[in-house]
Amino acid sequence: MVLQETYGCVLLSACALLAVLYVLCRRHPSSGSSPGVPSLPLVGCLPFILLNKHRLYEWTCEVFDRSASLTIRLTMGSSVFFSTIDPQCIEHILKSKFSSYPKGPSFYPYFDELLGRGIFNCDGSLWRFQRKVASHVFTSASLRDFVVDVADTEISNRLLPVLDAAQRSSESVVDLQALLMDCTFDTTCQLTFGADPACLEKNKEKGVPDKTVLCHVPDFVLEGFVQGFQIALQITAERFLVPQFWWRTKKYFKIGSEKRLIESLEAVNKFTTYVIEQSKSKREIGKDRRDLLARFLRLSDALNVAAEGTFVDSNACTVEQEGTSISDSLLRDILLSFILAGRDTVASGATFALWLLCVHPRVETEVLKEIREILKDRQTSAGNTKKIGTFTYEEVKRMNYLHAVLSEALRLYPPVPSDCKFADEDDVLPNGTRVAKGSRISYNVFAMGRAARVWGNDCLEFRPERWLDENGLFKPVNPFKYPVFQAGPRTCLGKDFAFIEMKLLVASLIRDFQFFLQPGFTPKLSYGVSMLMVNGLPLTVKRRSESTTTFS
Repeated sequence: MVLQETYGCVLLSACALLAVLYVLCRRHPSSGSSPGVPSLPLVGCLPFILLNKHRLYEWTCEVFDRSASLTIRLTMGSSVFFSTIDPQCIEHILKSKFSSYPKGPSFYPYFDELLGRGIFNCDGSLWRFQRKVASHVFTSASLRDFVVDVADTEISNRLLPVLDAAQRSSESVVDLQALLMDCTFDTTCQLTFGADPACLEKNKEKGVPDKTVLCHVPDFVLEGFVQGFQIALQITAERFLVPQFWWRTKKYFKIGSEKRLIESLEAVNKFTTYVIEQSKSKREIGKDRRDLLARFLRLSDALNVAAEGTFVDSNACTVEQEGTSISDSLLRDILLSFILAGRDTVASGATFALWLLCVHPRVETEVLKEIREILKDRQTSAGNTKKIGTFTYEEVKRMNYLHAVLSEALRLYPPVPSDCKFADEDDVLPNGTRVAKGSRISYNVFAMGRAARVWGNDCLEFRPERWLDENGLFKPVNPFKYPVFQAGPRTCLGKDFAFIEMKLLVASLIRDFQFFLQPGFTPKLSYGVSMLMVNGLPLTVKRRSESTTTFS
């Protein structure tokens, strides 16, 4: 009897062990196809991540350099994650099997409060609906012209005068990153909501585009939005640095950072509610408005776009007496997503580009040469009587070398260093890695841009010429080798607008000013929603002797 019980226990133990081994085999790639990061029992590689928290991006580069494969496996407890810098695998995830790799339910909670179900935080039919609507808006030539007008006014009437005042004062050192963040926040809010926070100046009436095309918002509402959005974004980014149960517990009890998030979002929502209600109640006044909010409202009215969707979501659509329209809550989520993308991409890209130009004077000389050629042609062109503050769209299109500089800066310092997807089904990547349903897989844009096996042995060099053909014209590369603006169906709709604004910023600043780094300065990379410099970008600014720009 005792012997039979012993056999029974052994059999049960063997079955349990086999079950565990089966699960592990299902969740891990085939042997040798995707080596894992060194890990410890129970906790996996979490200790190594925490030890390198202050240099997380650089550490991931080292991990990929040591790996024989361009796809690695990371374990944290019982969870298995994959990370890849393989262009073929990225194309597989972002294009070939796009529907099998959504953002996924594990991603949504992090941004739920801030972005709701905006285009960056949803999948499936809701994402397709927003993409279709946004595509109608973003392909408009009038929106492109509006981007140029708003950026030109902000740079000419605010940013350049601030720098000119700084170089004339005894304190000629400025934090250029902070100024660019303020500048792009101003332009993005104007482009998105038709509201002007005027972060670059105290006098909110100065230098603003035509007030007839802007939504008037009380100062206290605007100021609350500016502060609240920054705080909400910071706390949301910090969620990724701690176990999910930790911030979820604080959220449940409404304590600590999660309490501050609730308070900051009250200010954000007060602003969005105000501008949306004002815009909807005064549509006849806003017929000349060119911002995204006004365009979405007009498109919703004209096409009844919500009725074209095949999904049913109580937060997405509402049926009103006038007909079907986009709900205020979804409109808020869509527009805040554009605020986040527009501000951070442009500010980050321009900041790192200007720092790299300071470090590489030869490249700065080439940029300045291109700008001077454009200015020379402007002076000699007959009949050009239009007042030009920075540069026209046609002039921006001619900036091939500057486009290469920005592309190279974004390769080395991508605004979004990594993005994560969720495996909706069992799959095998092109390199043989087996991905089990429910696994998370990221593509590491930062490490990819610094991988010799992807970009060659000169991958760590800042060399804009790699983006130019033999005639000096810009030469794009495979987007799955360079997914800085995503790739496939989710390719960033605002990519061209981002390059326009970055070109206007960098060209205008280099045209009129020289910038000098502080002795011993080395940027420390931030870990968050977007890549920035933790210590800012302190530069000494001096006006170029040949500059003829008149500042207001």
